[in-house]
Formats: sequence, structure tokens, C-alpha cells
Amino acid sequence: MKRLFSVLFLLTVAGSTGGSMAGDSLIGKARASYSYKPGEVKARLSSLNEVPFDKVRIDDLFWAPRIERTQDVTIPDVLRIAEEQGKVDNLRIIAGRKKTGRIRVYNSPDSDIWKIMEAASYTLAWREDTDLAQKLDELISLYAEAQADDGYINQMYMLPVDHPQSPEKYRQGRYGRELQFEGTIDEWAKGIGQLYSSGHLFEAAAAHYRATGKRNFLQIAIGMADRIYREFPPGEPINYADHPQAGIGLIKLYEVTGDRKYLQLADHIVHHGHHGRPPDLGNRESWKPIEQQRKAWGHAVRINYLYSAATDLCRYLDQPNTRAALDSLWHSIVDRRIYVTGGIGGPAHAEQLADDYVLDNRSCYCECCSNIAHGQWNHRLNLLYGDAAYADMVEIEAYNAGLAGISLKGTEYFYANKLAVGKQGRSGPHSGVRKRYLFCCPAKLPGFVAGISRWIYARDARGLYVNLYVSGSATIDLPDCSVGLTQKTSFPWKGLVAITVEPNHPGTFDLCLRIPGWAQGRPFPSDLYRFDDASGVDWIVKINGDIMEVTDLDKGYVRVSRLWKSGDRVELRLPMPVRRIYACENVKHDRGSVTLMRGPIVYCLEGVDHDFSVLSMVLPKDAKIDAEHNEDLLNGVTVLNGQGLTEGDRPVEFVAVPYYAWQNRGVDEMTVWIVEDPNMLSSGGGSDMPMKDPDPANLVTSGTISASCPMASPNLFRTRMDDKL
Repeated sequence: MKRLFSVLFLLTVAGSTGGSMAGDSLIGKARASYSYKPGEVKARLSSLNEVPFDKVRIDDLFWAPRIERTQDVTIPDVLRIAEEQGKVDNLRIIAGRKKTGRIRVYNSPDSDIWKIMEAASYTLAWREDTDLAQKLDELISLYAEAQADDGYINQMYMLPVDHPQSPEKYRQGRYGRELQFEGTIDEWAKGIGQLYSSGHLFEAAAAHYRATGKRNFLQIAIGMADRIYREFPPGEPINYADHPQAGIGLIKLYEVTGDRKYLQLADHIVHHGHHGRPPDLGNRESWKPIEQQRKAWGHAVRINYLYSAATDLCRYLDQPNTRAALDSLWHSIVDRRIYVTGGIGGPAHAEQLADDYVLDNRSCYCECCSNIAHGQWNHRLNLLYGDAAYADMVEIEAYNAGLAGISLKGTEYFYANKLAVGKQGRSGPHSGVRKRYLFCCPAKLPGFVAGISRWIYARDARGLYVNLYVSGSATIDLPDCSVGLTQKTSFPWKGLVAITVEPNHPGTFDLCLRIPGWAQGRPFPSDLYRFDDASGVDWIVKINGDIMEVTDLDKGYVRVSRLWKSGDRVELRLPMPVRRIYACENVKHDRGSVTLMRGPIVYCLEGVDHDFSVLSMVLPKDAKIDAEHNEDLLNGVTVLNGQGLTEGDRPVEFVAVPYYAWQNRGVDEMTVWIVEDPNMLSSGGGSDMPMKDPDPANLVTSGTISASCPMASPNLFRTRMDDKL
């Protein structure tokens, strides 16, 4: 079972980006060196191409401390948990290093480790850390030893069930070499997690290669990708039912190797694999081929991963039917089934989307992974179409639902992200209390934070695009010159952005600045949510101190076309008034209520700041609300102060804090939607509410089969899941 890679084991790819590796997989054999540079692959059918994270340096008062905390605190802590859970010892057993003990069974444990390694790679591109780099090399060496001779690697399916170190007890269909790529949709969840975990392996290895230039992790990923290619050759049917994450990872592998075999395999798996899972709430819409789907049904994480991979394929391959499907699916979510924070999922059984306009704030699901996945899908849509509306959604996720999952200390995590909670029935990450634990969400969140640089810039043949306003620098290659950008801003608290442009020689190109939807008078790129006043703010663009006259936006961007010289300076001023948001009347749960937003930040009320119930406070329509920055609160935030009414007409002072920062000061009430119509209180919220409050104990077990490790006792968890399924 053990396999050691030679130090001389190198990679080879064809000289052109359209080439492929010669011959079959060469696992365990030496390959010639190559001079291929990651990032040379261009998506020829994409309006924009991404600027890789290793070309971007963040030096930002908001994001840099979070990336530093991720590197110094979060990653070491979740790696310790992985050790405590036995996930690393499993690898030592498989590699032959550990002769005692037994394999401990989890759902997709490698995916947790690989996501952490991906996050660590992003931080290493941001700042060197020799101890962390050494830890990654140790894990990579361990995986290389554990990897099978044919390239297969997944700790749950490596040893035969009769091996003396295999577990004595485990759930049927979840363990053993005999289950490699076994398990149809009718047998679900037999053999689950193999393509899912592999996709995270490919993403992590590609990120590690970009960040460090080392090929040791990439070798392992290529070995597994070649094994999957032999198992599911394009043109042959795929009976194995699993997760679409493999498609995302294979495309990342293609982008750093230039081997079109991996692009072809991604296309095969995305279009011909079975990505649904029971139970199904949408008449099996999510079980159809992606190009035939029109309404977003299914598991909230899976579908956003599937849509992300399919969007990437459209950027490289001519797939008009898939484009049409993705457009319909995007509107299905953004027009009717997304929470104002950017939360995705529920209230529905088994972590799925509910039907149109069913957006219960108390029983919502909004898993961290689904929120982040929606952000990554919109990032890809922005690249595909060059439309800032998708970058608006990326910004919403980045500063709200995506960021809320991790505590300010960097060691506790939500699973579900509620928009309204009381004090009762709350004990863990499914019910509005962050905890220290490790499965899918705590493994995904560090990469989201550390990898935010992936979403800041884009480029095309004409110039550069700024999608997020984050202080730092970037080096971006254009057809005729290389351009350095230095961005300075106090976003998201202040809307002043200054960009210094430094081409390596004078050149003519476009610099495109996204004007956020909230600055144009809309909180969302749909009619699901609206401001009380739809007028935009008076934003200004200056070039070297002179105001630029802007008559029209180009797909949401100000396009600045000129001959640029080193030292040219662009300023963007985006006023940030406090805005009231109302939901579409079809959203029954939000009728008579209002949400507060300032800039990209959605706010909430927390009970810890008040001596009354925030769930029953009324905010009069004419109440004045002021913004004030408090550097001593919640690591420095801008809060909203105003006066509301409680107990009928008793005036009370309130303070609203950013939603992403809630539940960092203990367990208390919280609400994003504030009562504006006092009749809603007397009616109990309305008798037409379509969902009742769920049993918190049920939330803990509902659908967590998708996660890799339960937070509570594994035996108790499995018993509950057996009963549930």
C-alpha cells in the first residue's frame, strides 16, 4: 500500500495550452521537466479572465488581520482537531507508519484536511511561514506514502474491510477498498465522498503549486485525477453517484497543468455524473443533466458547486444550452430564494432550497459552505459575462453571509446561519451558537477568508477590472504591458478608494471600476429586495484630481480608457448612507419588517446591546438612524444608532451591528429583520406564515450527512442519522 515518490519525479505537459500529456498515466515513473507556468491557460469563451491570487497582495485594515489570524490561529487549530479526531492517524495506518490502532470512520475526512491545506497555501502566498510550510510538506509526504500505486487516495476506501486495522464497526456502505467508486443513486449513500474529496484535493494542490512553486502535492493530485480518468473515461456512462466538486477541482488542475484531459474529464463528470441525492424536494429537477435544469432544486451546497463547475466549463467550451440553464438557475435563486444576507438554503428538509419566496428567518439553513459556494459561482459568472451584477453578489457574500460563519477569534464556527433567533433551544452551530469543531464548514471558511484575493480583480484583452475594494497591490499582465495597481481604501466602513496605476511602460488600456448596486439604488441585482428610496448616491470618479464625466455604465462598470503612465491616480468616492431594505411582498416572513444596510454591510440587532427584546422592537418609518465607527467594539465596526419603540410606545435607544459579527459576545437574541409595522406584533407575525419554528434538536441532525464529521458523539450521530434516513 505504501508508495514513495522519487525526488526526481517531475511533471510534463505539452508546450501549448491546448496540448495534453503524452500517453497514459505515468504513476510512479519519472517524467521530463517542463517550463509551463500556471495561469497561461486562457478561457477563450469568457468575457474576463481571473487574476490569480498569487498576483495579488492584500494590505487592508479589514482583510489583512483576518488572513493573519487564519494563518496564525485558525489553521493550526483545525489541524489539531484533525489530529484529535484521528484523521491524520488514519493516513499513518494506511501508509504503514502506525502499526497499532484502527481506522476511525468519517464522511470525507480527507476533504477537511485538503481544504485546510488549500487555505494554508493562500496564506503562504500572502506571507511566508516556514513552520506552516513544513507542516504542509509533512502532510504531503504522508499522503504520498499512503497513495496507492494506481493513484487512488481516500482514507475511507483504501484498506479492505478484513484488514486488522480496519474498524470493527462502521455504517454499511461507508468503508472499505471494495467500495472504490461504487454506489449508485439508488444505493445512496454507499461509497459517498470520493469525487467530492478528490475535487478538494485538486483545488488544494493547484493552490499549493501556485503559492509555492512546489510540485510534490500536485503529483498526488495528478495521480488521483488519472485514476478517475481511467475509471470514468469520457464517452462511457457514469453509474457512481457523488458530488460535483470534482468538476471544480479538475478545472483548477487543468489551469495549472495545461492538460486538456482534465478539462475533458470535468466536462464528462459535470454533464454525465449523478449529483443529486435523496430525499428530493423538486420533482428530481436536480437529478437532470445540468443543461436541462431550469429551477434550482436540491442540496444547497451541491447545486452551487455544480453551477460553479458548469460555469467554468462554459468559459472554456462552447456550451450554449448550459449557459441558458445557468441563467435560469441564477434567476431562480437571486430573484426568489436567497436571504438578504446572501444566505442560501432552506427552510427545507435535508439542507435543500425551499420553494419560491419561502424565506423563514428563524428556520433557515444557510450553511456556511452554501453561502461561500454561491459567492464562488457568482465570481465565475462575472468572469463569464463581464457583468458587475454578479460581482455585487460576491460582495454581499464576502461581507455578510460568507463571513458570518467564523468567529472573530478564528476558532469557532456556525454551520447554519440564522437571521433571527431567541435564547431558547440554542446549543450548537446549527442553532445559532458558534463552536470549535471540524467538518465541512470549519474547513471551508479559512480558505474563503485567506483566498479573498481571488475575487478582487479580473482582466480582458482591453484592460483591468476592479470588483472588490480592498487595500493592497496587484501585478496584472495585459497583452501590451504589465500593470501594477496599488489600492488604498477603508472599505467597507468608508467609501473612498484611491488606485495608483503603474504600467511598466506607458500604454493604452481600460481600467474598469465596479459601481456597486447599493450605490446605484438597489441592494440586490433583482427585485427580491429594494431600498425605501431607489435613487443612487452621488458617486464621483477622479483621474489625477480631475472629476471624470460619466454618462453611462458598461455592465455596471465605469470604464476609464486612456494612455496610462506610471503614477496615474484614480479616486472613487462612494457615499454610504444608511438605507432601509424591504422584501418583495411575496416574502410573507418579511412583511411589515425592515432591514438596515450601509455600504455592503447588512446589520442586525443583538440582545446583548439592549435591555429589551430586539425581536419585538418597532422601528418607526421616520426614525433617524446615524452611523458611528467604534474601534473598540467587535474588532472595530461601524454601528448604527437610533430610537425605536417597545412595549407599545415606550421610546428606546438601539444599536445595530454588522450581521457578520453577531454572536461573538455570548448567546442572546438576534434579528436581521426589524418590525416596522406594529400590527405584526399583535397578529403574532401573521397567520399565513408557511413554516413553523423547527425543533432545534431536529436541526442538528437534519441533513448533516453532507458534512464529514459530526461535532457531537459519532455513535450518537450515526444512530440519529440511521433513524432519520
